[in-house]
Amino acid sequence: MNVVMIDSSNLAGEADFPMINLNKFGWEQYQHLEQNEVEQRCWRSDIIITAATTVDRAVIDKAFKLKLIIAAGHAYDHIDINAAQERGIKVCHVPELDPSDKNNTAKICSQVIDNINAFIQGEPINRVA
Repeated sequence: MNVVMIDSSNLAGEADFPMINLNKFGWEQYQHLEQNEVEQRCWRSDIIITAATTVDRAVIDKAFKLKLIIAAGHAYDHIDINAAQERGIKVCHVPELDPSDKNNTAKICSQVIDNINAFIQGEPINRVA
């Protein structure tokens, strides 16, 4: 399973994610990607995590293995929900936590991993689509 965090600099504190409950996975974490770089970095991803960078139809269409998109925070309007739904991709978020508040960063990182682990077990949590 390949996981890509495309914009950890949009989390106010240090983005230190706990481990995923899998024996084998790839994790790429970028501080910031320009919009034209997102497709290049995500095309082989199973999971994309974004705090604020747009995940649009072009990114979703290019990412042929994509199964889950997680908004690292309460807002998810930067994700093309319709494009995700058309492909059967689940979209989750971290409700009630603002990524611009450094006091929330550790909680957001933990809940993102909780979302991934729940998805792996077939029971995604905090779904928006």
